[in-house]
Amino acid sequence: MGVRLSTMARGIIGLAELQRTTIDKRPALSLSQGGTLNDTRRIAGPDVVEEANDQCSATNNYDRRRRLVGHSVLLLFLSCWLIACSLSAQPVGNPRLVPTLMPTLPGSPPSAPDSDDSGWRAAGTGIEVRRIRYPSETGTAALTVVRIDPQQVRFHVGYDPEQPRTLSLWQSETGALAAINGGFFDANNRSTALVISAWVASGESYQGRGGMFAVGAAGVVSLRYLAEQPYDPNEALVEAVQSWPMLISPGGGLAYTSEGGEQARRSVIARDRAGQVLLIACPTSTFTLRGMADWLLASDLEIDAALNLDGGSSTGLYLDSGGERERIDSFVLLPQVLLVLPK
Repeated sequence: MGVRLSTMARGIIGLAELQRTTIDKRPALSLSQGGTLNDTRRIAGPDVVEEANDQCSATNNYDRRRRLVGHSVLLLFLSCWLIACSLSAQPVGNPRLVPTLMPTLPGSPPSAPDSDDSGWRAAGTGIEVRRIRYPSETGTAALTVVRIDPQQVRFHVGYDPEQPRTLSLWQSETGALAAINGGFFDANNRSTALVISAWVASGESYQGRGGMFAVGAAGVVSLRYLAEQPYDPNEALVEAVQSWPMLISPGGGLAYTSEGGEQARRSVIARDRAGQVLLIACPTSTFTLRGMADWLLASDLEIDAALNLDGGSSTGLYLDSGGERERIDSFVLLPQVLLVLPK
């Protein structure tokens, strides 16, 4: 581009020089220094005056031609400059691709788990842990899932409305391998539903709604939908905790179908199709209740039944077993928790 422009400039300068040389070859005016045309008429006569008139006309023509040449040279230079610019604007080689400035439409939250998945990690006898993170429409969702073989451990419901504690204190006092917050409670720290701790029952059972995680006299655990299988006071239950709502009914069907709702921290207890118990916590305010239920069904956790626990500021999950540790503490004091103890 620079070489072409330089060559054009030299051509323009040469053309201007040629025009100037041609114009400079004009008749010389024979007036004496300081004289006038009238002085010449008086001294030299009519012939000389006529010649002087011709020379004056030539002088005027010269001025006009000089201005015309100047304008022509300027126009020629501008024309060449515009041509050179247009040539430089032409692409050389393959053109550079420019991305289209269009937003990426948000899709539905990906099926769990997504790419950021620790996979199942052994955490002692009968316990595994899995940590899952994935991007959602409201931020990054983080979930911790503790999977427990109920034949390898012992479950205990801690209930103390007189001295509620944080989940971390519950765990440190009992030496639990794992712990999760329990069901709902009122302003006096009393459970709003049935609680059974070491055979001692407190509160009243939900009727026609909610769910219950229980341990029978033979150590068999169950997770039931109270609308389908109500609590019987004559049952021999060692431990039990009730909460609401049931997210996945036994058999893997969607139990909670309401749309909308508040996004909050979530705690869930579930059972998979192999009979293992899952403690699930999401400490980020990502899921609505329906969103949590949908995520569980879309996951590869093989959920058979799932019960929502008290979430929000009560959400907590602790694990300290087999070299694996997880610390999601509650923001409030908890009167009831579910503890996983060595057998």
